Amino acid sequence: MALPMPIPGAVVLHRPWRLRTPTRPYKLSHSHLGVATVRASSLHSPASNSYASPFCPEVAEAARVLLPEFMEIDGLVATNINRVLNAFSNARVGSHHFSGTTGYGHNDAGGREALDLAFADIVGSEAAIVRSQLFSGTHSIACALYAALRPGGELLAVAGAPYDTLEEVIGLRGSPRHGSLKEFGVSYRELPLHVDGGLDWNALETAIKPETQCALIQRSCGYSWRKTLTVAEIERAIILIKAQNPDCVVLVDNCYGEFVETVEPTAVGADLMAGSLIKNPGGTIAPCGGYIAGKREWVEAAAARLSAPGIGMESGSTSGDVMRLLFQGLFLAPQMVGESIKGGKSRLSH
Repeated sequence: MALPMPIPGAVVLHRPWRLRTPTRPYKLSHSHLGVATVRASSLHSPASNSYASPFCPEVAEAARVLLPEFMEIDGLVATNINRVLNAFSNARVGSHHFSGTTGYGHNDAGGREALDLAFADIVGSEAAIVRSQLFSGTHSIACALYAALRPGGELLAVAGAPYDTLEEVIGLRGSPRHGSLKEFGVSYRELPLHVDGGLDWNALETAIKPETQCALIQRSCGYSWRKTLTVAEIERAIILIKAQNPDCVVLVDNCYGEFVETVEPTAVGADLMAGSLIKNPGGTIAPCGGYIAGKREWVEAAAARLSAPGIGMESGSTSGDVMRLLFQGLFLAPQMVGESIKGGKSRLSH
């Protein structure tokens, strides 16, 4: 269970729990973090047994130093759990949605539509598709790119070079006649990062051209030594892009970004957002899958790319054992992401 937050200080964007003062501030004795002796009752004897804390002095000290940050993360977790609970309630998720479907999967007895509705609600988008048939984050992003781009258009990578797995999708390398964007007449351009590792805001102010049909923003640093973008930075980039060309579709690669803050890029203006269920939103439980969320017209176009025109979002079977795990993984995702953030904080403290 997430711990109540300490009395808040200044207001921080997208951290609403800082606005609330808990009625009973949580107090944790430092003896729990050290090597104090803990007593437990014996089932076989009225006498009490004693055992030492399992923490070594170094771990105890790290826990003491990180306690304020851990409590802030617990507030993030609690806020995001509420997002998920409210979305599940609004979609009326029940055990009957875990049964799955076979064949064409035309009806929603297996929970496909309920999962889509809940996910869209969680990320603040008009629509979403959550599918086991999306093999990876790259597959999800590729479907979104093909939905937004047409021959003669341009793809602009706003945050420098994207993941190398997208190079063959774009057409920078790979086998011919596999249907890359380049083969379909789509040009590509990158906006280099600023020397500080963030977005080059001055360059972005004039980067969008009339032929720029899609601007790709990679949120995570990925495998490069650059800054991971915050939702506030993504919102600022969207405003700059739309000011130059309102018809330019903004696609956010949200891999590793879900539940790291209390809102997602689709809640601040992104037209499309894509990611993988075997990362954050799968809660370490989802065995496969990906998602695409955003404006309904673009999500439907991406769904048609995943399936076929005329099929779109209305079909697709998923076995019951997988569907149940997708729901359960999404339910647990805020907690699992919070624990991962704590692990990262612990490593940075050394």
